[in-house]
Amino acid sequence: MIRSFATELSVGGLDAGALEAQGSALDALAGQRNHAQAEYDSANNAERLGFLNLQTLVLGLPKTVESELDDHTDTESALLDLLSGVYAIKPRNPESVVARGMKLASVLPRVNAYLAAQEPARPEVKFGGLGLAELNTALTAQVALERGLLDRQTVLDRARAALRDGAVALDRVNKRVYARLKSEARVDPALANELGRIDTGAPNLPATLSIKSVLQGGAENLQLLVGYDPNKVDAKAESTLEWQVEGVDGDFANSAAIDPSGNTLGPFAVGQTVKLRTRVRNSQGSTTSSTRTLKIS
Repeated sequence: MIRSFATELSVGGLDAGALEAQGSALDALAGQRNHAQAEYDSANNAERLGFLNLQTLVLGLPKTVESELDDHTDTESALLDLLSGVYAIKPRNPESVVARGMKLASVLPRVNAYLAAQEPARPEVKFGGLGLAELNTALTAQVALERGLLDRQTVLDRARAALRDGAVALDRVNKRVYARLKSEARVDPALANELGRIDTGAPNLPATLSIKSVLQGGAENLQLLVGYDPNKVDAKAESTLEWQVEGVDGDFANSAAIDPSGNTLGPFAVGQTVKLRTRVRNSQGSTTSSTRTLKIS
């Protein structure tokens, strides 16, 4: 419009070319935010799956120790007493699971050495075919997963801040340019007619509903657990969750009413990539959230 009706127009030193460049820069920032969000979601999901696997080990291995040792035998009773420090740590979150696992990893070598010294030798402690070696591997991996998640959170926070700042700056420029064009339109009927075609947005569109988390869970860890901030779900609007499986579905071909407590989707197959977004509708129109993506591990 500037090039057609006000070729010499410049606002704050910005002409039509500079305004387009600023818009393109914002698109690039949005792409960086979307990439950072996908990387964070993947790291968050990997950390949770690692937590669940490690939690299973630190709950099951002590029970195996109890089943192998006899509390009425002095030596074995003393070994069982070592578990008191393990049981003192409740594995309810990643930090406590790692702490309990490290405590357990210091107990198992003594128990395994005792079992191996028996006549005949008794096998080392295992739960579901997994023992001390797998526990140590899981502990090392979990620490790395948690560190990686924190790194991804930092990158995402920076990308979000950059996009927010860029959007605010562009919005301010757009409003100044529009005001200048409105002023010019007073003496230019053709420009006034074109300005009337610009959609400045319905005044009462519903607020966008963001997805708070996307994680694997449910049946055999093949479902997606989608969470929201329940205080942000508009009870007066129609809120739906839309999703598609890449290479299987059409563009967001599936939808379900949003449950403020969270939605469970699937099950899906290992290796499938699922894209999700929310849509909120009222009488004025609809808004959609940014797309979230997660690959089933």
